[in-house]
Amino acid sequence: MPPLIILTYKNATLILMKPLLKLTHWCLDLIFPKYCLGCGLEGSYLCPACFSSIPVCLSTNCFICGRRSPSGLACDNCRHKERSSLNGIMVAADWKNLLLRQIIYEYKYRFVKELSIPLSQLMISFLQTDMLLNCPPDKLILVPVPLHGRRFAWRGFNQAELLAQKISAHFDIPLAKNILVRSRHTLPQRTAKTQVARAANIKNAFTLSKNHSSLSSLRAPQKRDDVKSRARKAQWATGLYWGDHIALREAIPRNTTQNLNSLKNKTVILVDDICTTGLTFEDCARALKSLSPKEIWGLVIARG
Repeated sequence: MPPLIILTYKNATLILMKPLLKLTHWCLDLIFPKYCLGCGLEGSYLCPACFSSIPVCLSTNCFICGRRSPSGLACDNCRHKERSSLNGIMVAADWKNLLLRQIIYEYKYRFVKELSIPLSQLMISFLQTDMLLNCPPDKLILVPVPLHGRRFAWRGFNQAELLAQKISAHFDIPLAKNILVRSRHTLPQRTAKTQVARAANIKNAFTLSKNHSSLSSLRAPQKRDDVKSRARKAQWATGLYWGDHIALREAIPRNTTQNLNSLKNKTVILVDDICTTGLTFEDCARALKSLSPKEIWGLVIARG
């Protein structure tokens, strides 16, 4: 007998919409074909050959003074002088690569969400060579840099969150996407011409969300077998069941266990697409510092 799976209205809608979405994408690809941003080959925005031509950074530096740092940590003197709450910033690739710049531009400003896949893969490849991931996944937490509501409405998605979701799924690291909020709208940091102007623009822009104590946003990606197992148990308790072709992930209620300080003694990795001075990460770290994490790191595709 095939396993019986709980059906929800949301899941049923997703199942019915899936063929229509596939047809829509097929029609769009037919009318507006995709071309590789590197070589112009038709079929995708980035072909495998061009993707492999983008090197991943093999060395790490102090994000304040730029000196070589094998561990990626900022110099003790620099951190003390700048009163930094960051332990370091990890940079996956080189901003000098012109193809990488074009990919990031298309992703951020032409809203090509599909490019989150190769960009996140660069970050994953970098992390696979970084000593930081020797830490057990349950001691790590990914926190995407949040967008203000006005910016989110303009772009339609949070580019940092898409990257963090893929990294979370690959390494099975919990993702805390609702722990920080951007409490005020700021101008893009690239528009500020001086370090002082950048600092004033981003100062106190981030705060902890009101429900940051809940573990519901720290849910690690579940394995499919675990989801099915929970569904089989739930179907007999509720009496609601359906065929095994219904997707189940959203039918499982999130863990709502409370924890007064879910970041205490954890290593936090703040995720963003690019950074220049690191001041955005600094303000995020300032807001998170009250939760007593063990370390706070930044992770970006490139630093311009």
